[in-house]
Amino acid sequence: MEFLFTILATLILIVVLGLVSVIVFEAYRRSLNNAHVDATAIFEDPKSLKQVPCPDIFDPAKKYLSLIIPAFNEEHRLPGALDETMNYLKKREAKDKSFSYEVLIVDDGSRDGTNRVAFDFVKKYGVDKVRAILLGKNHGKGEAIRKFFMLSCSCMTTIDQSTLPL
Repeated sequence: MEFLFTILATLILIVVLGLVSVIVFEAYRRSLNNAHVDATAIFEDPKSLKQVPCPDIFDPAKKYLSLIIPAFNEEHRLPGALDETMNYLKKREAKDKSFSYEVLIVDDGSRDGTNRVAFDFVKKYGVDKVRAILLGKNHGKGEAIRKFFMLSCSCMTTIDQSTLPL
């Protein structure tokens, strides 16, 4: 009986150590994944489909306000929020000529039509006022903003029309 208990305890210990090893290995592997930093970004004007010079995070500020909106599966909520936001910003810009703004929509790996809605706003207001950045995988709001800043060190990304759902 004691022999069976020893074998069972040894098997449980081996399984637990194996799981811990897998978790540690996977965490280490993910910590080395910097594909989002090394990825070549594309920034194009949706009206002309020409590439626009990409701003760099170290360039002097050209806008008074940069509003970053992280979005995940916001296809139905985003249009109302953006309409209200853009109306306010346009009114404020009309009152104060020194006020300038840009709205940056960071699509954090949405599976619905959030990217299409964001792209529609880029078309409507132009790349000088609205930009859309696509992140391939959902990581949460904080990570979406952090990745936006990492992307903006090299270049900002707008939606490629070929990725839009029909």
